[in-house]
Amino acid sequence: MNMKLKKLLNDIQKTEDKIAELQEHLKRQNILRQQMEDIEIVKSFRSMKLDSRSLLVLLDRIQKGTVTIQMDEDGGITVEDAKAPQKKENNAEAHRPPVGQMTEREVLDDEE
Repeated sequence: MNMKLKKLLNDIQKTEDKIAELQEHLKRQNILRQQMEDIEIVKSFRSMKLDSRSLLVLLDRIQKGTVTIQMDEDGGITVEDAKAPQKKENNAEAHRPPVGQMTEREVLDDEE
């Protein structure tokens, strides 16, 4: 066999092996990134100091898209009702509990 061809075939094989190794490394790095992001999400929600029931209600509302979450300047998170207007226009809304805190009746309605 031609030496140049043999050398080229060996080089191709080494390159393919290196690509496979790097793809595996990239896969592991992406898994690690996902795990670290999950840890940060859990820390953020734990810092809200909600009881178990309120936390589950909040997570359910997030999944349904009825609340929005935004980062504030201090790196904390702010949770807002997605359907509520930015400014409170009537006095009835002023007596509504904050998002994440529910009245007894609301909690029972969500469980059904």
